[in-house]
Amino acid sequence: MIIISSYTRDEKYFSNPEIFDPERFSIENKASLYPGAYFPFGLGPRRCVGMRFAQTQIKVCMMKLLSQFRVEPSENTPKQLKCEPKRMLQEPKGGLRLNLIRRH
Repeated sequence: MIIISSYTRDEKYFSNPEIFDPERFSIENKASLYPGAYFPFGLGPRRCVGMRFAQTQIKVCMMKLLSQFRVEPSENTPKQLKCEPKRMLQEPKGGLRLNLIRRH
């Protein structure tokens, strides 16, 4: 199961908010983001103390996974994801089916 952190889908903060675009958070684009539009760990002096640890863990986990597997959509992967809007942690309805293909 893949869990997508809650984020705004308002077009005044993100162009094409329903499109998965990790580049919108790149170093080059980060300065153009509205500061309060995306804050998975909170903001200001009360933000999560585990933020840096969590981000490091995510990066290490993804590096290990992607160094050993290629991730591709399967025939059951929906073309557009539909999420339950009333949940704090958003996840695709019905899950997200992907193929993991071992690298040689």
